[in-house]
Amino acid sequence: MKYTGLKCCILKDIKEVLRTGKLLIFGLLALGIGVMIMGFTVIFTDIPDYLTMELPGFDIQSLEDMMSTLYPKIVSANIGVFSYYIGFFYSLVLVLVVNGILPREWKKGKWVLPIEQGYLRSDLILGKCIVYGVSSGACVFVAYILYYIVANTFMVRDMSIPDAVLLAFIHGLNMAFIVSYTMLMSVWFRNGIVAAISVIGTVLFVPDIMNFLPIGKYLPTYMLTFVYDTHTDYSELVMPLLLNIILLILTYIFAIWRAEKG
Repeated sequence: MKYTGLKCCILKDIKEVLRTGKLLIFGLLALGIGVMIMGFTVIFTDIPDYLTMELPGFDIQSLEDMMSTLYPKIVSANIGVFSYYIGFFYSLVLVLVVNGILPREWKKGKWVLPIEQGYLRSDLILGKCIVYGVSSGACVFVAYILYYIVANTFMVRDMSIPDAVLLAFIHGLNMAFIVSYTMLMSVWFRNGIVAAISVIGTVLFVPDIMNFLPIGKYLPTYMLTFVYDTHTDYSELVMPLLLNIILLILTYIFAIWRAEKG
């Protein structure tokens, strides 16, 4: 019954993601961020050229340097900017969308009937994590690849297709981890707000802080930094990925214990 129950929960949650429009929200948000960054790159990097024509003799070197830093026209650097905005804004919306799903179901008694029919609490929780994690991660993967394709049409090409695919997958995995942590921690506290604040604080601030410390590259949040900086030494991900998996399993075990405890 366990595997059949989990399969049924996954199918139910897939219908829920589609019916409630959450998959559409995830997809449009990821694509919207891509369009925004691409637009900023095109518009802002042309400003110095426009000023040169309109204001002859005006020193705009510092402005050019600033624009090239903020929105570089080099594929690897520019897609790193896109990745950062995904990690900041997309993950923020993700957490706010999913943080209250399991606590609301619990409080409204939506688990009572499934449990009476033989479904396990672990089925209900794991099904949500899988569906919402894969959905959010897949949207980021697709948006990343589309952004890479468009960027290659007018930016300096310095990033191979295999690297683009691997980094897109890693960033999609980052989002899946974020969703899963948020949902599982919401079961811990029975309060989505506490889980949301914990995950948002970790995702938004820890990568930047740990970037200045040698130990930072071994922590789970380094997977975000890795994509932001468009690294390609994938051996650096072994420890962060392993720790992420271990922490996620421990978080899941504690969430199930908390749910069973009632």
